[in-house]
Amino acid sequence: MSNTVIGQWDDAALVYAHSQEVSSLTKINKEIVFKRFKNIGKKTVLDLGCGYGNYTDFFWKEGADVIGCDGSAKMLHIAQEKYPHCKFELVDIEKSLPYKEGQFDIVFCNQVLMDIERLEEILTEISRIIKTNGIFYMSIVHPAFYDGDWLRDESGYCKAKIIQKYLSEYSFDNEFWGVTSHFHRPVSRYINAALQSGFALTELLEPESYDGVEKNKEIPLFLFLEFRRV
Repeated sequence: MSNTVIGQWDDAALVYAHSQEVSSLTKINKEIVFKRFKNIGKKTVLDLGCGYGNYTDFFWKEGADVIGCDGSAKMLHIAQEKYPHCKFELVDIEKSLPYKEGQFDIVFCNQVLMDIERLEEILTEISRIIKTNGIFYMSIVHPAFYDGDWLRDESGYCKAKIIQKYLSEYSFDNEFWGVTSHFHRPVSRYINAALQSGFALTELLEPESYDGVEKNKEIPLFLFLEFRRV
């Protein structure tokens, strides 16, 4: 990451960590991850862009040999205080990663890559550090729906989203936890970049995110992609 982006996440760290712990949307994300990686045993895992460490702790509890890494020192400070039994490392994940070729069985990257500018470079590095037949598991906000305004009916129900741009690539700032940069790319960009980096797509998941009462549950918020290193 650039120093500017790292600084943004340093500034956002406390608010972000608190908000994720109480978010119903984050709960959906966690349920999917917890179900997928239950009882993984002694696998070597890198939680890439680990933030405040909640998934690093999950993998540790499942028995994995896990490292959490992130570019934000303030986020890692929260992680280390909250999960002192876990191993965390300060790593600029947009640069060469300080890990050996084929070091990990699993590289886990949750809600990170849409906030990273240099997509191909990080995927090349992820491919390098994963064992043959190892797993690269990523989730992002769904590019087809994320950057759109809700269209409400007369009762206030969010029934649809107005999407003005999807195929174009562009960046903008989120302001949920303070200002943080977001890089919009179509789904095909993520998949093709991963394929070109030596991965095979094994699963794509678009779970229900909304309850259908206030917002239309037919519109997903998250996109999960699982790849195998070939």
